[in-house]
Amino acid sequence: MTAPVTPLPWFPAAEAPGGTRSPAPRGPVDRLVLDPAAVSLAGPRGQDQDAGLAGPALLVVADGVGGGNGGAQAARLAVAEVVRRAAAARETGEDAAPDAGLAAAVAAADAAIRSAAAADPALAGMATTCTAAVLTRDGRVVVAHVGDSRAHLLRRGVLTRLTTDHTLVQALVASGELTPEQAAASPMRSVLLRALGGSADPGPADLVAVRAEPGDRLLVCSDGLSGVVPASTLQRVLGAERRPAAAASRLVLAALAAGTRDDVTVVVGDVAPAGWAGSTAAVAVGAADG
Repeated sequence: MTAPVTPLPWFPAAEAPGGTRSPAPRGPVDRLVLDPAAVSLAGPRGQDQDAGLAGPALLVVADGVGGGNGGAQAARLAVAEVVRRAAAARETGEDAAPDAGLAAAVAAADAAIRSAAAADPALAGMATTCTAAVLTRDGRVVVAHVGDSRAHLLRRGVLTRLTTDHTLVQALVASGELTPEQAAASPMRSVLLRALGGSADPGPADLVAVRAEPGDRLLVCSDGLSGVVPASTLQRVLGAERRPAAAASRLVLAALAAGTRDDVTVVVGDVAPAGWAGSTAAVAVGAADG
């Protein structure tokens, strides 16, 4: 673990490469807001089967699996459904119970993917991970998680992982049959035990909640990053870059330097006091962009 660093001052987010910005939603001024950034880069297949979105109160990443266009479609549907449900809840005030609402949004995404696969034989078996983090009106970060896309929190220079992978190797680590080092090098490290869509019921999403503080930095990413870049490097880069867009871009470069062979999606959000002068426009990337 690298040494903790001094929390960084606030700077406006630069335009994130590879994504489109949409206007920030109107509504009540909350106590805290996210300064968002997102970057996604296709792997050697040429088609980006990841989807991501970073907004003023929501970060979400989905990593799709499936032949043809199936993986990209599953990831796109997952992000779209979570975003739609989160926006509707915020407009109506139903986000007063964000834990249940976010879990329901992920379940609805699973249903949407299965419905689309049933309607089109070319999409049969498509599936995706889904990890979403919501900044709530009461000042918490609530994370819902299925699969092996990860959520992290950087606070006062120290990185904490908020999610546990739903993979075969993670189950073997939990049972004591593999060490974390063996799991990281295993050829089975990408075998998912839970995903949205596919042949098996994923069950309810894992939920975790932490109290948010101004100065926190959140990272949600696909395994194209976390599968090749160690936590010590994630912590160093996230702590060194002032702007979330710069941090996201540098993490993608770190994944490339580490030899990733997968799509890479990095979503970063800095927790700031509401009303600060930076940008809070949403950024959609990968299969979610367009």
